[in-house]
Amino acid sequence: MGYDWDFTVFQEYWAALLRGLWVTIHLSFLSSVIGTIIGFALGIFYRLKPLDRLLLPVNDVLRAIPMLVLMFFFYYFPYLQILGRRPPSAYFSALAALTLAQAVFTADLVRAAVDGVPTKTILGARSLGLREPTIWRYIILPDVTRQILPSLVAFFIGNIKLSSLASVIGVEDVVFVAKVAVGQRFRSLEAWVIVALVYVALVIPLSYLARKLEGSEWLRRRS
Repeated sequence: MGYDWDFTVFQEYWAALLRGLWVTIHLSFLSSVIGTIIGFALGIFYRLKPLDRLLLPVNDVLRAIPMLVLMFFFYYFPYLQILGRRPPSAYFSALAALTLAQAVFTADLVRAAVDGVPTKTILGARSLGLREPTIWRYIILPDVTRQILPSLVAFFIGNIKLSSLASVIGVEDVVFVAKVAVGQRFRSLEAWVIVALVYVALVIPLSYLARKLEGSEWLRRRS
């Protein structure tokens, strides 16, 4: 016997699904942008001695922790255990966890990319009398950006999918709305098909962008 599909039961949830979609989008966007900015700064600090001996092991530990565990940590520990009250919102806890994951990933990319800048290029710039800030602005940072951009876009895609875990701590994203609808209408297949289509619509454009970047002549140039 075939399954009797019925999406009409979810008509009353469309407004809530759209609100949840907006939460998913700006949670992913904010965490990616803020995490990338912090990660760039950390990646440069990782190259400073003796800071690298302290920061690199911490970076490795944070990258090893599952995203769900990070979300629970930010939701329960800093406020409940230190300040004695609940966090301002589940959204804030999810944003902190996603931002941290993006930051440590970006930092590791930046560290490796800076090490990959050709030494002869830097030495040539110094022999021409260029100062270190100028070398960083016009030679190192453009080269680093070209190296890490495809990987960053790939992690942005991963961040969008990882944001679905935020529903576990009560963030009212599109997955949270779907779970509520399933509990009230008992039509789980339809609900998760809708969620799957939402994430496909969000991820596919970024996937094409990543492929375009990988074949870009600009990315293939070196300083």
